[in-house]
Amino acid sequence: MPIVTSVGARDDEPLRRLEQYLAADTARVEEAREKLVDIGDALMTLRARMHNIDLGDDPGVQVLTQEMATPMIDRLAGTVEQTDNVILDVVVGAGSDQVNARHERSRAVGGQLQRTLVHPSVLETDLSRTELAAKRGAGQEQRVSDLVGTEFLVLGEEVVITLSVWADPTSPYVFIRNPALVRCFAAWFEVMWSVAPEIEVPAGGSDDALIRMLALGAKDEMIARTLHIGLRTVRRRIAALMDQYGVATRFQLGAALERDGRMAGPAR
Repeated sequence: MPIVTSVGARDDEPLRRLEQYLAADTARVEEAREKLVDIGDALMTLRARMHNIDLGDDPGVQVLTQEMATPMIDRLAGTVEQTDNVILDVVVGAGSDQVNARHERSRAVGGQLQRTLVHPSVLETDLSRTELAAKRGAGQEQRVSDLVGTEFLVLGEEVVITLSVWADPTSPYVFIRNPALVRCFAAWFEVMWSVAPEIEVPAGGSDDALIRMLALGAKDEMIARTLHIGLRTVRRRIAALMDQYGVATRFQLGAALERDGRMAGPAR
């Protein structure tokens, strides 16, 4: 019996040592992360001085040029578990940087929760649709909304990055670290996200996605942009549905689809 106890103690020793090594390495990684954040802040201040930019007296709100902001966004995005992004244009601004885009996809594959809300106009070009599709394939959640008025990015509970000029993707960025303001932007995002449909392309001639858009009260133009189909195609499909259900108005169509169990709101 004493021999078994002795063997058990010896067998447990490597496990305890591994746990100690893990705890020590975790502490070192956290310390290194904090140092990198400090270094990043110092670099931001240095760049600002080189470009004669006044960061202001409030450390919670700072204005940076796009050139300065791009690497900062990439660095900060890598330190949080979730990002909530509102986009007006994917080919202008920090979002167009290919290094940032590659890192963003890599973080999504690695398990970072990424939610992106785009204005319908973003879906009008092949380049934008291709970029969004690549990120969606990596695991990013995407929805579309015409409620989008300007761009902003919420990084966890730490910081918000938005445009200094409303709805102008070419303008400098504002970095906001004030906790109350960060919560305001996060709440704004949640409201828009909760009523926005997913970006999707229906398979073949399926009308399911179109019906989901109708359930949201979306206009024909928004449906066309979201589903990547022509405006005439949208109206032709709606007319075909009305013929199928024998109704004369869209209101009647909605009621008929509801009775048929085909009406549904956005995924929650």
